[in-house]
Amino acid sequence: MKVQWNFGGRVLTLPSAAAEINASARQLRVLFLLAAGMTELAALAAELNCKQSEIKEDIAFWQAAGILQTDLSLPAPAAKPAAAPAPAAPKKLARADEIPTYSTEELNAMLERRASLRAMIEEAQRIMGKLFNTYEINILLGMVDYLELDEDYILLLLAHCARIEKKGMRTIERYAISLIDRGITTAEALEEQVQLIEAQYTLEGKVRAVFGLKSRSLTAKEQKLIAAWASFGYGEEIIRRAYEITVDTIHQPSMQYTNAILERWHAAGLNTPEEIDAALEAERAEREKTGDATADFKTFDPNAAFEAALRRSYGKPETK
Repeated sequence: MKVQWNFGGRVLTLPSAAAEINASARQLRVLFLLAAGMTELAALAAELNCKQSEIKEDIAFWQAAGILQTDLSLPAPAAKPAAAPAPAAPKKLARADEIPTYSTEELNAMLERRASLRAMIEEAQRIMGKLFNTYEINILLGMVDYLELDEDYILLLLAHCARIEKKGMRTIERYAISLIDRGITTAEALEEQVQLIEAQYTLEGKVRAVFGLKSRSLTAKEQKLIAAWASFGYGEEIIRRAYEITVDTIHQPSMQYTNAILERWHAAGLNTPEEIDAALEAERAEREKTGDATADFKTFDPNAAFEAALRRSYGKPETK
């Protein structure tokens, strides 16, 4: 934009800093009039239709801003209330599930500020069995800076991921965010969760072997059943017993039928192979007592075993 000034016979000269100051309309008008040579308080007050005390306050404003000096006895400028600290801008992910990308200078600054991060990186590399590139270090340090996780948490998470074959740092990043979303933000809470998850992963491999599932992906329903069996504290030996009863009874594998047996054992308080063997033996003895001695004990009715266990638990005689 081209601008042409029409100065006429007079020119006002003002410090350029005045343009950077947030002033009221009257304060600006006072400044212009002073620059134009109107320096009498009465004349200024008459021109602006205000009190001389108000003119003094405006002059004091410009004097405090360092724009001018006067020999007037001016009121002290009103103290401005302390500005409330601006709220910290929320950190934004590059995507909804991604740690921000840091520059090399920012990564180096983190390492300079917190020397223990170098030791954490070295231990993390040992856990994962490789040297990290810049992208992987960005994720690792982002877990500290952006996700605000402590170093013990991160190392525990990496060790856990290595054991369950989650070895890509991008995968681990998403896993960490999902844990935080579930409220698992301390090393203690993570350790408890790790025990449950790893028990399920370990049990899953054994269940695959028992049921002959090989390498096919488990359905969501099958994963839910295995998670329930892990929560019961049941291992391969107990699950295999239930599997054998299932096949002997319906002549084919069925995780659903096996689950019915395991749920009844759990409800009856049968927690060890020895307790389950005792329940099986009691059922076989009951069959022999009623004259059904030819029945194989493995084909027992889970409901009958459940009821027998409950009767023993409450000291009630078994009914024939």
